[in-house]
Amino acid sequence: MKWRAFIGGIVSGTIMSVFLKVVEELTHLRVYTLLLNVDYIPLLKRVTSNEPLELILHLIVAVIVSVGWFVMLQKINLTKQKGRIATIMMAMCIGLLLYPSTIMSERTPSLSSFSSLGFWLLGHLVFGILLSLFYKQDK
Repeated sequence: MKWRAFIGGIVSGTIMSVFLKVVEELTHLRVYTLLLNVDYIPLLKRVTSNEPLELILHLIVAVIVSVGWFVMLQKINLTKQKGRIATIMMAMCIGLLLYPSTIMSERTPSLSSFSSLGFWLLGHLVFGILLSLFYKQDK
C-alpha cells in the first residue's frame, strides 16, 4: 500500500504540476508559481526562484500527503469506492485551505482572483482523481 501511495503521490503531483504550469503559460495566472511557492517558510525562502528545487519540494509534500492519507484510509477500512471519493475530497480541501497562502507572497495571484482560484482547485481535482486511482483496499 505504501508503495502505491508513494508512486501515486509522485505521478499525481507531477501531472498536477504540469497542468498548472500549462495553465500559467496560457493564461498568465500564477497558479504554478503558487504551487511551488515557499516564500512564507523562513528556512526554505532561500530556494525561491530555483524551480527544480521547488518542484522537488512539492513532490516530497505530495508523497508525504499521499502515504499519510492512504495509511489513514486503511485504518478506517473504507471500501475502494469510498476511499477514492474521500481522496478526491481531501485534495479539494487541501486546495481550498492552501489558496489563502497566496497573500504571503508578491509572486502569487491575488486572493480575489477567482480565475486563479478556479484553476487552482481544478489542479487539485486532477491531483485527487489521479491519486484516487492508486487507492486499493487491502484485504
